[in-house]
Amino acid sequence: MTSTTTRSRSTARAAALGALVIGLAAGCGGDSGSDEAPAVQGPGASEEESGSAASDGASDDGASDDGATGADGGEAPAAGAAALPEDADLATEQLPITAEKAVEIGLGAAGGGELVQIEIDHDDDVWEWELEIVDGRRQHDLDIDATSGEVTEHDQDDDDDQDPAVDVTSPMPYAEAIEIALGQEQGRVSGWDLSSDDGRIHYTIDIDRSGDDDVEVEVDVETGEVRVDD
Repeated sequence: MTSTTTRSRSTARAAALGALVIGLAAGCGGDSGSDEAPAVQGPGASEEESGSAASDGASDDGASDDGATGADGGEAPAAGAAALPEDADLATEQLPITAEKAVEIGLGAAGGGELVQIEIDHDDDVWEWELEIVDGRRQHDLDIDATSGEVTEHDQDDDDDQDPAVDVTSPMPYAEAIEIALGQEQGRVSGWDLSSDDGRIHYTIDIDRSGDDDVEVEVDVETGEVRVDD
């Protein structure tokens, strides 16, 4: 009776020990598989990550678009700007590239300096700004497309004239000069020029009167004095 009980207890302990060994082995195998096997993601997680990546790409593209610059390093003109017709009236219609913007583009292309002359007219089927900029003893003559802002010509030479600097905003903005000129002569403003003559800075406003007759009206930027040249 005693022998039977001892064998039964030994058998039970052996079974328990065997179960423990099997459990430990299974646990070790599970940890190893967890370390080596890649995490499996469901469709929802995959789509979310794809959407995030697409969003990041769109953001990068957007930043690139917003940072677009022109050849002069400034902001590029808007693409597809509509050109004014040849018979446009500059007293009532504005060019895509304003005088101020043309000066900015010109100074950028010249690498700095002072504006000594600026002119706008319609030539070779395009509205074009013509600028003269002096940088030290160097003169830059630039043609700038008044629709696209493109510098179509840039010539350099020595400057011997030493003309005074001019400003399209001060002491007399070009819009004010045009208004003064039209108060003297009525018609369509087909172009204008800001330059100096013997140190006197003045605008020259080109006005087309009816009957294909044209006249130039000079307006002194300091005094507002007007002189008509038929």
